[in-house]
Amino acid sequence: MKINLVRIVIAMAMLSLGACATILNTTKQKVSLTSNPIGAEVYINGKSANKTTPCTVRVNRKVKKGPTNGRNQYVYEFRKEGFVPYTYTDKAEVSSKIYLNLLFSLAAIPAFGIDFISGGAFYYNDDVLATLQKETAGYVVIRDTVVKQVYVTAPEAKGYMFEKLSDVDIDIPNNNLEYPLRFALIIGNEDYSSKQVDLNKEINVDFARNDASAFKEYAIKVLGIPESNIIFLLDATTGQMKQAIAKTNLIIKNAKGKAEVFVYYAGHGLPDEVTREPYLIPVDISGQNARDGIKLNDLYAKLTEYPSKRIIVFLDACFSGGARNKELVATRGVKVRPTESLLQGNIATLSAVSGEQVALPYKDKHHGFFTYYLLKKLKDTRGNITFKELSSYLDEILPLQSVLLNDKEQTPVVRIGINPTEDLENWVLTKSN
Repeated sequence: MKINLVRIVIAMAMLSLGACATILNTTKQKVSLTSNPIGAEVYINGKSANKTTPCTVRVNRKVKKGPTNGRNQYVYEFRKEGFVPYTYTDKAEVSSKIYLNLLFSLAAIPAFGIDFISGGAFYYNDDVLATLQKETAGYVVIRDTVVKQVYVTAPEAKGYMFEKLSDVDIDIPNNNLEYPLRFALIIGNEDYSSKQVDLNKEINVDFARNDASAFKEYAIKVLGIPESNIIFLLDATTGQMKQAIAKTNLIIKNAKGKAEVFVYYAGHGLPDEVTREPYLIPVDISGQNARDGIKLNDLYAKLTEYPSKRIIVFLDACFSGGARNKELVATRGVKVRPTESLLQGNIATLSAVSGEQVALPYKDKHHGFFTYYLLKKLKDTRGNITFKELSSYLDEILPLQSVLLNDKEQTPVVRIGINPTEDLENWVLTKSN
């Protein structure tokens, strides 16, 4: 009888020790909530948290399905008078700590059960940032999703449809590959005139939405990026771009050095006329206020703040004050040569133009000139090409074709970060079968 009792006690001890996730994680998680601007009321799964940002909340790891949330899911809503409500949805993922249970062989199976029953197996994003936009007539609630699934489109872009009018838009090769640690941030800013009453449609960036939409399809089919790992923005405002960049920064941080990140941007770029620093221009920023846009060096700093395997940036924009159609500032008569600072780490950039040149459209192909040839090479090679080979191809074909078709020079520029731990130039984008 005593021997049986001892065995029972030992088994229970092993079982409790085996529930590693429950012990290490506990059944609750601390989440930091902040907003820009601060002072937003916080609602969690439809109920007021009686807190305003910035604040910290403790949430149960195991959550029942409710009227506003799914099972093991949290919906955070941020409300501030005068601003559009912002909603962030976070669905639990399974903690890797449960695999520590395998160290306790006999108790492993029941321990797994304990971890899931208690909720210790689950984890959520522990740092949520909401970028609030000022309320305007006819606003819609902005919705974001968990880190690995972000799809945001400005209301003005909702009537847009990608018609696929070019040879690079159809018959895109599908490598049937998926790299779970590959991510992409893709932005196509075309319609500036709808956001700014003093601009006419000639200021818009022809085909930028086509560029971004096509690149997204290549990202999925050729580069093997899971669609759920893509942040996709059309006609993005300042708030949306900043939020997307902050999200990308968190992705890189939490991938713990293993992330491969592709960034693609088509739209206006401008230099600051005093410092000559280049800026990406959201659709709600005028050419008179370039400094209110996204400083290119700030983007690079966010991308390289944490270690990553590699980061590749494609820019179909110029930063001299020119544009595909007309300058964003119509009175700008002299192009400005933007400054370039050193890049640090595992990052490479491939830009459409150099110096004071202008990024041009390829009207017959319904794409930007740079983007068309970028996609054409990815299509022809199925992505089985090194970054150096890709950049060399563009350096050879773009200047000549631009002179032939546009009577203007357009020379792409490659920049590689200093002190990289990866050989970016000789990296093969996709080793397809």
